[in-house]
Parts: sequence; C-alpha cells; structure tokens
Amino acid sequence: MNCRKIPLIILLILMCSVFSLYMIFFNHGPPEEILKTNLKKSAGKKANEDVDELTDSEIAWRKFIKDNNYVAIGTLWDSCDGDKDTIGKVILLPDKQSGGIKSRTFVNVTFDEEYNGGELGISVKYNGKDLYDNKWDFCSIDENEEEEDRQVFCPYKPGFHAWITDRKVPKYLPKGTYFSKTWLTDGDGELVACGFSEFVL
Repeated sequence: MNCRKIPLIILLILMCSVFSLYMIFFNHGPPEEILKTNLKKSAGKKANEDVDELTDSEIAWRKFIKDNNYVAIGTLWDSCDGDKDTIGKVILLPDKQSGGIKSRTFVNVTFDEEYNGGELGISVKYNGKDLYDNKWDFCSIDENEEEEDRQVFCPYKPGFHAWITDRKVPKYLPKGTYFSKTWLTDGDGELVACGFSEFVL
C-alpha cells in the first residue's frame, strides 16, 4: 500500500465520522418535521386533560393558538400553584430569516400594583438532566439591547401589559427533549408569574 494514501484515508474516515455524529446527534431535520413532532406531543397531552377544569383564560389562549395554527410548547401563569390564570403561551415557528426554528412567547398580564423590579429565573433540563440554571434582575435583563429592541422598562404602572418575544433555537443543540421552567418575582421575592415549556428536537 502506498504510504501517501494513508493520510487521505485517515482524513476521509475522520470526515465521515464527523458527518455521522452530526447526523445522529445534531441534525434536527426540517422545521416542518420538528413542528409536526411537537404538535403530536401537545395533542397527546391535551387528550388526557379534564376539559371541565380549564380556566376561561386557558380556553381563550388555546383558541388563539388554534385559530393561528400555532404549535404550543409552553404556558405562562400568574401563579405556580392553586388557582391560576393563563397569561401567555410559548410556540414554535419556522425561522424564515436564518433557517431552523425559533420560539415565540406571548404574554398578556395585568399588574394590580406598580412593579418596580424583581428577579427572572430559568431552569432548563435536557432529557431529564439539569442543563442550565440562571437568574437575572428583571429590570436590567435587556438593557444591553438596542433601544428599539428593548421590551423591559421598569417601573410598570398598574394595568395591562403585553409582550411578544422571539428566541432562536440554536442549531447546535443536540436532539432530545428540552424542558424549561421560568419564574418572575417582585422586589419582595413574591411570585408574579411562572411558566414552562417542553419541546422535542
């Protein structure tokens, strides 16, 4: 065997290995397939729910999701336990600008009192294992953004407030199930809102 061919063969094997690893662990497939998979997962969960226990706010949000043909992957509430009203939904969409998918969070909330700040926390699990945890000061969470891109301007006066936020789902994330829990507290540490999302890549 010619010794000059050995480096080429090794390079070819290495390239095939890298390509195989990418296809097995990181190639999410087309956005349509990801949305279809998550739509089936969502429909399976709804089939096991007691419709009589749904709040009016949850029914309204589900109608919004259905009317717009969105794929819901998460919900936000005004409380984490007991009686809670739905204040938002998280959906998956194709990212038409850069390819892949993105999440979009819709929030409609009414503050009874002035909101001067607090803490936003997130906990993410990948296939049931802890992946990421962090907390931020809510009022300064997007202060490094361009002025037209900012959404958080404290203090918030009592009344109705609405946000729509898009987040790109990175292409480098491995295939699997992602579960996230978020929560927002006020300056006294009292819970203002919480939510979750779960999706499959």
